Amino acid sequence: MTVAPTPGPLEKTPHEPTRTNMKRIIWILSGLALLAAGPATTASERKTEAETRRTAVPRLRFTGDRFAQQATAIFAETLQDMRNKIEDGSSERFPAGFFHTSTEPEGVPQYYNDMWTRDCGRGVIELSRLGFADEARTISRYFLAHITHGDHWGRELHTPAPHVELDGNALVLAGICSAWRAGGMDRDLGREFCDGIAPVVSWVDSLMQASPYGGLLPSTSELSGNPSTDYPVYSIFGNYGIYTAMAQIADMAAASGRTELAAQAARIRSSMERALARLVSDGGFSYAPAGCWFNGIDSRNGRAYDISDWDGTSWPTWHWTRQLPYILHYDYLSPRADGPFADIHAASYRLLRHWMARGEYFRKYGFVSNTGWTGMGGRHDETMCGYGQGFFTQAALLADDVNVYTKCLEGIARLGYDGGVIEQMSYEKNPFVMHECFNYDNYEKGLDHTFGVHSEGRREIMENPGDEGNLVQEAEILKAFSIVAGIRCEGRRLTLMPRLPWLWDTMECVDWPVVDAEGRTHRIRVKVDHQRWLRRCTVELEGIGGFEAADLRVGPFPRLLKAPEGYETELIGNASWIWVRNIRGDKQTITVEL
Repeated sequence: MTVAPTPGPLEKTPHEPTRTNMKRIIWILSGLALLAAGPATTASERKTEAETRRTAVPRLRFTGDRFAQQATAIFAETLQDMRNKIEDGSSERFPAGFFHTSTEPEGVPQYYNDMWTRDCGRGVIELSRLGFADEARTISRYFLAHITHGDHWGRELHTPAPHVELDGNALVLAGICSAWRAGGMDRDLGREFCDGIAPVVSWVDSLMQASPYGGLLPSTSELSGNPSTDYPVYSIFGNYGIYTAMAQIADMAAASGRTELAAQAARIRSSMERALARLVSDGGFSYAPAGCWFNGIDSRNGRAYDISDWDGTSWPTWHWTRQLPYILHYDYLSPRADGPFADIHAASYRLLRHWMARGEYFRKYGFVSNTGWTGMGGRHDETMCGYGQGFFTQAALLADDVNVYTKCLEGIARLGYDGGVIEQMSYEKNPFVMHECFNYDNYEKGLDHTFGVHSEGRREIMENPGDEGNLVQEAEILKAFSIVAGIRCEGRRLTLMPRLPWLWDTMECVDWPVVDAEGRTHRIRVKVDHQRWLRRCTVELEGIGGFEAADLRVGPFPRLLKAPEGYETELIGNASWIWVRNIRGDKQTITVEL
């Protein structure tokens, strides 16, 4: 095996133009083109380079099997659909920063006139991750101007319902922090955001102080299994969300000079870390096996909340996708399922993988079940594109479980692509945009798989067209694709960990935004080309010169792999990976040959 960077150590060839010279050439050609076209534009009509970089749209392309092609279109169309939901202030009805939960006010169900906090928080995180700093900042300011209950947000931003939806608050807080980072970590913006969220952090603090369960916080939410009850659950997903959000708040506050808020957030995070240990099963308190997360504690009796109570129906919640909270790490903390709960994360993932493998639709098509194939008792389809397919796909990717994430990405491609539908039954405008709910039996018949039925097939599910473009569902899918790309800044170093399925041959990211430790956004290009027939992988990198260095993980390769001399090989499950460290320079091509 050879691992050969080209050309030279990290030097340009004599004939390769420097970045500055290339810019001069572009400027000269641009000037000639303008002279040929007619009068020059004024300075106010031209965008500066910084504006162009800020407004660039990241592109992501896959090739290989047909699912790679479908995934390419799904990413592009879903990203644009999410951006279309943002109001810029030109509407008389909706002010700037209003973020629609549904794509259009058509069909049933739809939430076009609503801003669900869970959906919008996740949406802002993904907008920030993908470089849309201006939009993320505008929506964040809208959040702060509409704190539903004075010191925290409700389930819907404009509806003062009595629900304490913990995960919604956690995601909005994380979204605001993400917007600050994407906007350059500006000190004044940080202070504005810190002052705005201070009442919410104090609300979390007060709930923690009053908690009968060691600091765990109550929630009434879809992600706790009790969205329609009049009692809360002290659940894993929302509490873990607060745990991860407080790390972001502490860092933003410290960088912005809000030392008291930074200390408060750090204290809450430390207390929450201890409290989360109460949600680890001992094999007796909950149905969940020992060493796994269980869903939560029932506020009525202090018992494990293992069975849902949801609009008159119920199902087991001790093995559903909410038991994979480590997927929240990728928003800020780590590209892996690591940290103090690493063993619990791993055990919980193995439990959910076991339940997924029980379902024929997962084995055949890669479709994930929200509930581990136990069904939702007649309410609606037992998956959602984000909470089910998105959550489990992200979990498999972060676990580097190549066979499983390959299957999950196939499922995303199938669910997002409606080109195989023969009989359309639901409201449909884009064959590449994710819906909320799905019907597996319909898929096999060539019918609209976003549409439910009454008492037909092997599941009792109600009629549910699935809400095309439901915000949180599509945002979780965009996050999954971002994990596939695997591009992050760790300190002052660029970390590249692309995670391609076995049969996806290439991945190309263009204008992909990466925020460094100082808040500067770099737009980079990464192309991964697997030529498996030659047992070779080539990675092209451009625009990486602004980082101290880059570390690249190449793969996946077969488990049986001879370690190349001088390079680090990592064995995870059924795949091997090769690390190429300390890549320097602005433009490099790395070739790995087996």
